[in-house]
Amino acid sequence: MASTLDYPLTHQGVRDLDSPRRPPSRVNVGPSERAASTVLGGLLAGFGVAYCGVAGTLLAAVGAGLAFRGVTGHCYGYEAAGVNTAR
Repeated sequence: MASTLDYPLTHQGVRDLDSPRRPPSRVNVGPSERAASTVLGGLLAGFGVAYCGVAGTLLAAVGAGLAFRGVTGHCYGYEAAGVNTAR
């Protein structure tokens, strides 16, 4: 049986018992890989913002994706391939 702590909070700070439970952790990227992705993603995003035009936009987008991967610890490519380096 699920306790009320398994349900997310609403915007008013009340447990929403009608909502489905949160999915289990989806972390599939190891800690060193996460750190490298975060640092490299931040650098690429910074260069992309400083570099104007289409190339800058692409650099910023790739950098943001890498930074997201590092911060969340989830890689959709790994998920599709069934890879998990977090273990």
